[in-house]
Amino acid sequence: MERLSLDRWASPWLRHQHLARYRWASSFATGRRILDAACGTGYGTKILAEAGATVVMGVDRAIEAVEEAGKDAHPKSLFIVGNVERLPLPDDEFDVYLSFETFEHVEEGETLIEQAKRVLKPGGTFICSTPNRPLISPGHGLSDRPLNPYHTREYDEEEFDSILRRYFSKPRLYGQTFFPAQYKLRLNRIGKKSPALAVRLHQIRKILGIFREHEEKHRPIELPFRGDPEVLIALCTSS
Repeated sequence: MERLSLDRWASPWLRHQHLARYRWASSFATGRRILDAACGTGYGTKILAEAGATVVMGVDRAIEAVEEAGKDAHPKSLFIVGNVERLPLPDDEFDVYLSFETFEHVEEGETLIEQAKRVLKPGGTFICSTPNRPLISPGHGLSDRPLNPYHTREYDEEEFDSILRRYFSKPRLYGQTFFPAQYKLRLNRIGKKSPALAVRLHQIRKILGIFREHEEKHRPIELPFRGDPEVLIALCTSS
């Protein structure tokens, strides 16, 4: 299963992306009840709790992840087993619904959003991230099986925005880890002929920049911004 733990090795850019997302989201935490859906091992839940949330509930479908998260839990956090497509939680319960790198793991992203809107209070904040397909699965379309075996469906910026607009009147999109637009186009031309080669070239590019790696490089920036992001982040208000 695809899951980050701060106690185990992960590529520097992956670790920095995850931490930068949670630190950015922590600016919405003070005085609010937060649901961290698909919380994994709970490192992000702890960041949100430390940022001043009144309570942060972490939900994950993997029992072992919930057990690991509970070992170093912040006093203002708690963890339960649950599925983001069928949350075992009451309506209108949270001020913030947050789910990072989960959208691509469900068959229909709409089910995640519908559950999020159900448990959010009116005027609540919806925050969600997903990888940007042209950089993660170059040359692939929406109906193609993602190259990552753990992903069910991947989206590009326009597709992600289109789904969000069915549920939120003014979604705001942010991005992480930007690459030049021409680079994305070249990568996708290669990907149409050899997806595996395109992915390998993209990995090599990141490895070559490893000595310039730092968390600030992956700070979320509101779109549009120059270049194309590797990760898309939605920030929306529930009606």
